Amino acid sequence: MYRHILLPTDGSRLSREAVTSAVLFALNIGARITGLHVLPSTHQENLDVWLHHDLHFPERRQALFERMALDYLSFIANSALAEGVPCDCKTVIADSPHEAILTQVRQSHCDLIFMASHGWSETADVVIGSVSIKVLSRSPVPVLIYRS
Repeated sequence: MYRHILLPTDGSRLSREAVTSAVLFALNIGARITGLHVLPSTHQENLDVWLHHDLHFPERRQALFERMALDYLSFIANSALAEGVPCDCKTVIADSPHEAILTQVRQSHCDLIFMASHGWSETADVVIGSVSIKVLSRSPVPVLIYRS
């Protein structure tokens, strides 16, 4: 069975539900978890500085994103700790979330990706989102898509 689960999160309500399910799944199968949050790459743009009338806007935005990532990953770490599931967490900066997820699954030697998907059709049926579909179509390991 699976021994090492990669658990990407964006901090949303659905991702938090997926975290809770992934931790219980890991507990039941004796696996460990690596939590992952992908921060967007920030590119110094003069337009941002001009729009916000703040020379330090890019640095302030990056600091905010880093605080949010810490909160998201703390939720994973605390959930795993409460159930006694071994867990480590990582933040990476990337232009492409799906590529960062696939890179991390290889670097951490994970054998399963457990992730939420946010896509909906007009009829409210769950449809796989763009990041999820890219991960599914390119992943070297099985992908479990969490659905609320």
